Amino acid sequence: MNMVYTLYEKKGHTVIVTLNRPEKLNAYRSEDIRELEKRWYEFRDDPDAWTAILTGAGKAFCAGHDLAGLEELCEPEPPSLHYRNLELFKPVICAVNGHALGGGCSMTMGCDIRIAAEDATFGYPQPNYALTSLGGHQWMPRMTFRGIAMEMMLTGDRMTAQEAYRVGLINKVVPLAELMPAALKLAERINSNGPLAVRATKEDFLLGERQLWQPDGTNFSRLNFAKLWLTSEDVKEGMKAFQEKRKPVYKGK
Repeated sequence: MNMVYTLYEKKGHTVIVTLNRPEKLNAYRSEDIRELEKRWYEFRDDPDAWTAILTGAGKAFCAGHDLAGLEELCEPEPPSLHYRNLELFKPVICAVNGHALGGGCSMTMGCDIRIAAEDATFGYPQPNYALTSLGGHQWMPRMTFRGIAMEMMLTGDRMTAQEAYRVGLINKVVPLAELMPAALKLAERINSNGPLAVRATKEDFLLGERQLWQPDGTNFSRLNFAKLWLTSEDVKEGMKAFQEKRKPVYKGK
């Protein structure tokens, strides 16, 4: 009987998705990526799930694609790109423990905020084995300086958590024992805001990141603002709580 690749746990409005193949440093296969895709759809479609944390079981976050199944990447529809068109406007925090290599590194870059344990390492080692990355060359130039991204990808060298923090790849470095508490605390801070406003903010951010012409981006954001102002119960609660000088109670409506 095959073990599930992802564990899915809900704590209040926060979902924790854990990559669960520790004996292989959470390296993934085709079916694992398709399973992970289903988890993201489950998170997206649950109105009571507001923020997610992605992490890895055991000593590593994810060592990338399982070397025993690399031939899968020659398929017309590579499995590691299976959920590339998923639009997810709920925030996702990555809690990086140990190695985040190859596709595992790309998973971290695909999250919105990254917190790393002191022992975390990042890298795309594919050139060391005469191979190429499928996604690193898309993520890295958007995440840090061009020269740093190019050096990392051409050499296949690994970057420590402190180095990754210095060049802007991650938001924070914490001791391993504090990794999940720090991620949960951040999720709770985000969840204290209006969840519909958080999702609209991420949507606006992603459109701007895709180099949408600035006036068009502003007009889109204005539409999101108007939709919230005119239809959201949370906006009324937020305004009332501000006037009454109390903490708002949001319902995601």
